[in-house]
Amino acid sequence: MPNSHSLHSSNGQKYAQLDFAQVNEKGLKPLIDALNKQGVTVENVDASNRAAKKDGVGVKEAVLRFQDQQQVTVRVNDSGDLIGFKLNGKAIPIQQADTIAKVATSISGAVKQNSQKFTDGLAKKAARVIDTSNTKAAVKSNVQRLKEAKSRRDALSTSVQGLTDTNTRLQSQNASITQNIDKQRTRLSTAQALTVQLKQQLKALEDKNAS
Repeated sequence: MPNSHSLHSSNGQKYAQLDFAQVNEKGLKPLIDALNKQGVTVENVDASNRAAKKDGVGVKEAVLRFQDQQQVTVRVNDSGDLIGFKLNGKAIPIQQADTIAKVATSISGAVKQNSQKFTDGLAKKAARVIDTSNTKAAVKSNVQRLKEAKSRRDALSTSVQGLTDTNTRLQSQNASITQNIDKQRTRLSTAQALTVQLKQQLKALEDKNAS
């Protein structure tokens, strides 16, 4: 089982830890929960829990997929250390990765920062699919046309789903902000009313003492 605190590795650095025996959805739950708290919802997990060797060290990898279809690959060594992270296939640096909370903060920041760029990429890909389908030669068999139509449909569906998920997430965040503003306004109104009431009571006491 992983240490609940960070561990000093042989290279002198400290890493957050998970249970190497359970690099699956259950074992990744502490990281998933921490990411969800940061506002990046993990939609699904791809983790076979199979070990491989890298530079003579046992490692396992898991892929976390988010609402906007971005994905983060997490690498864990045989000591349970979280030692590597990739966002959409590209390595990302994680600052102060000595606790699960800090790792989640860094990952969520990278996911949020790249979200608009990733969504724009999906939209451009969908546009290219449409453009390509309109310019290709038309001399094809019915089977070929059906196959290509299905491929275009799937690509468009993926892009549309990504855009829809991003829109839903943004609307949810906006609703949460609006709700918090309303709560603060209610608290302010209550405080102001209480202040007026206290001033009236204080004045009444002062008038009574003066008489």
